[in-house]
Amino acid sequence: MADEEAPRRGGLYRNVISLVGALISGGSILLIIFALALEYSLKRHSPYIGIFTYMLFPMFFGLGAAVFLYGMRHESLRRRSVESEDALAYPLVDLNIPRHRKRFVYVVLGGTFLSVFMAFVTYNAFLYSESVPFCGTLCHTVMQPEYTSYLASPHARVACVDCHVGHGASWYVKAKISGLRQVIAVATGSYPTPIPTPIENLRPARETCEECHWPAKFFGTQLMQNPHFRYNEANTAEQISLGVKTGGGSSALGGTAGIHWHMIIKNRVSYIATDRQKQEIPYLEVRDGQGNLEDAYTSLDYKGTKEQLATLPKDVMDCMDCHNRPTHIYQPPDTAVDRAMTTGLIPRTLPWAKKVVVDALVREYPTTGEAHEGLTAEIEGFYRQKYPAVFQARKADVEKTVAQAIAIFDRSVFPAMKVNWKTYTSNIGHRNWPGCFRCHDGRHVSKKGKILSMGCTECHTMPERGPLMPLGSVSTDSKMPWHPVQLQGKHARILCNQCHSAGYRPPSECAECHKFDTAAPMMKMACTDCHQKPGEAKPLTACKECHDPVRGLHTKGGHPESACTDCHKPHEWKVTGRDRCLECHSDMKEHNAAKGACVSCHSFREGKTAKK
Repeated sequence: MADEEAPRRGGLYRNVISLVGALISGGSILLIIFALALEYSLKRHSPYIGIFTYMLFPMFFGLGAAVFLYGMRHESLRRRSVESEDALAYPLVDLNIPRHRKRFVYVVLGGTFLSVFMAFVTYNAFLYSESVPFCGTLCHTVMQPEYTSYLASPHARVACVDCHVGHGASWYVKAKISGLRQVIAVATGSYPTPIPTPIENLRPARETCEECHWPAKFFGTQLMQNPHFRYNEANTAEQISLGVKTGGGSSALGGTAGIHWHMIIKNRVSYIATDRQKQEIPYLEVRDGQGNLEDAYTSLDYKGTKEQLATLPKDVMDCMDCHNRPTHIYQPPDTAVDRAMTTGLIPRTLPWAKKVVVDALVREYPTTGEAHEGLTAEIEGFYRQKYPAVFQARKADVEKTVAQAIAIFDRSVFPAMKVNWKTYTSNIGHRNWPGCFRCHDGRHVSKKGKILSMGCTECHTMPERGPLMPLGSVSTDSKMPWHPVQLQGKHARILCNQCHSAGYRPPSECAECHKFDTAAPMMKMACTDCHQKPGEAKPLTACKECHDPVRGLHTKGGHPESACTDCHKPHEWKVTGRDRCLECHSDMKEHNAAKGACVSCHSFREGKTAKK
């Protein structure tokens, strides 16, 4: 009979286990709704609310639903085991029965609402896992260097996943699987410090970078103007201008030349690196668009065999081989201070501001707190001691300089992760790191004897140094040499980064590189007084050209036949102690040892007692 209801049976959900599951799921839904309302009411997004709203609470909802269903299954098995007449393998549904029909409507409506609600939560969970706050701030200490540098980078408005994951389900799955490993590392504290680079198995740049940047359309030359301030009292302002030959790799735009000749368009450059950071490249080859080998170059500095070289992986050059730090950039102190002084964040009229701030920044500080204290003490202490009148009259400018020095430090140095401006190599250019000179060092030679050029004008015009000028202005009558120190001899052959190494102030005196004792005799003389060719150790000017004829013991025994430098060590000159004398007079080792230096008795100067 359609109107006759079946006997009531106790619902399978009427058990303690299902009740606990229902409470967990119901409580999770209420918490999700509360968290959603809280998130939309806050003016500033919190990554921690997001992880509870879209991940933890939905997980508890799923757990509660599983417990609820398990309770029903468990209750069904229990009833069947005691042969209860209420035991049913599956719930009985008869829509001809009003009570069943009413429950069915409730279940359909409630299930539809929950499905839509959970679909909304699940989709937002996906979006949240792709968001910048999720990537950058959830694991605060671990990702702090990357997130901080990202916010100050040219790509600050590009989501992390657009570069690190890209489009498509396959790379999304790979990224999330990799993310699970990283979550475990963070939870167990087993992550490395600093985070090693380059990132292995990164998606090819052609599938990410070229979504926005189109190498086939690059051509021409770009004007680059870099502000620079001297390390002197006046902080002399200068501007280095040069044309960067961006060029292109497409003949459709009029030729394949310039820096982007390397792109995989008409030319294909492959290389072999011997280190993980890809700084040592002993071999590279060039192929045309059809894959035909045009040239192969091997470094003269490579000491291994061809067989060993063949076992190493060969990479095809792409965007990331030069632009390896497009976003996570840690500016060296020299560059960061120059930019701050250009924009007025550090007053350029403060005496010695450039040198004082850079010298304070390049020191090692164990913690961020100690760095803030150290920077404040050193900068303020300098002006308080050396320029007390300036300190009193311009205390606000000194405090502004300190604040900017701290800001520069906080953007580039992270002691907890052991990250600073020296940690990660940057291959763009060649000022602070080898960069272009990894291959273009004049040491890579083909079998035919062709040398891979390291000429300056291959990739940019010769730099021009002049006074600091308004943006876009170029001095047409500057007579200043492009480099503040004339590069001659060996100095013209060494690579730029050997002087301009990231994280160090460039040397301003010979003794800073050559480690001479500046207090030694003759150190106030010019190098060229002895070294005839600038930048070269030899030839040397004969000592007698400057010194009067020798007297005393200089003219006795074997001394006249000895070279001056046999006794007078270059750049120290003054003979002290006994060791230098004993190199020849080893038989006198025990002779008057208690009296110390030989010259205390044996005089080489006229007018004193001379002994053989």
